[in-house]
Amino acid sequence: MGAVMTLTPTSPSRSTYAEIATKAGVSKATVSRVLNGDERVHPDRTAAVIAAAEGLGYRPNRAARALSTGRTGLVAVVIDDEPTALSDPFWGVVLAGISRVFLANDLHSLLMVTPLGSPDGAIAHYLEGGEVDGAIFLQVHKDEVIKKVAEQGLPVVLIGRPFDEDSDIPFVDNDNRGGGLQATKYLFDRGCKQVATLTGDLEATAGQDRLAGYKQAHIEAGREVNNDLVAQANWTFESAKIMTLRLLAKNPDIDGIFAANDIMAIAAIAAIQERGRRVPDDIAVVGFDDSLLSQTHRPAITTVRQDIIGLGVAAAETMIGLLQDHEPKIDVLATEIMIRETA
Repeated sequence: MGAVMTLTPTSPSRSTYAEIATKAGVSKATVSRVLNGDERVHPDRTAAVIAAAEGLGYRPNRAARALSTGRTGLVAVVIDDEPTALSDPFWGVVLAGISRVFLANDLHSLLMVTPLGSPDGAIAHYLEGGEVDGAIFLQVHKDEVIKKVAEQGLPVVLIGRPFDEDSDIPFVDNDNRGGGLQATKYLFDRGCKQVATLTGDLEATAGQDRLAGYKQAHIEAGREVNNDLVAQANWTFESAKIMTLRLLAKNPDIDGIFAANDIMAIAAIAAIQERGRRVPDDIAVVGFDDSLLSQTHRPAITTVRQDIIGLGVAAAETMIGLLQDHEPKIDVLATEIMIRETA
């Protein structure tokens, strides 16, 4: 016997059971059994009861729908449990993009903030248990959980390039490498001689790719990459400010900084000003994201624009395609420099 099932907006009364039974061509007892989760009812009769209830203005909950269709209408959206998970406004915009598409397609998302690498494997166990129709993973880290879940047959979409180049898991991403290249090249073109970078978490592919773009800009400009100008932060204001102060103390000739997100760019500006130097006159700063913060901060931040809401939209559309057995696709969205006041 499955869980008790209800119909919204209100549960049918016994008189409504009679209406549903008449419309579905079954007995009231069958209606009761279906709505109380009896999985022994023939699937055709279950489907007829659910359709009749919907036709009378009642909407089955996810459990009833799952009994009828084999689908829950629920997709897990999984983000790693780390300091930046919910404090970074970036992810809120991504989630808005996902929700926009899901709501238009009668799907709902279940946000799971969890340590992906937890040894107990709880997240994998849950995702494999039939509670959701698929899973979207935000901010890809190297983790066996994702691979394990995908191998069990659950539709999986990544937001971010997978670590394994041979992976066949569909993903959507912004051109992080190209954005890092654009930002660093812009600083070179502006006349900067000593360009440092504040990287994001290098356990995430976005952090790796933006750093790769920074290095590629040096190669294309015929400049040597000075590892003393590369400081690893973890996407947060606190870590980026500390690392900027260290960079400035060790390399006083720095005249440009590429920060791998806008929050770290704001931290870099705070550190520069704390040292009595001016932005952009002494040190130019370029961020990454084109978040609302970059537009409202003073000075307004020159940054690499990525289509943040487009990431969520593309991920949700890819998931819907998988649920409809369409060929999976890979979307890499273009980036561009937004020139403002800091560079």
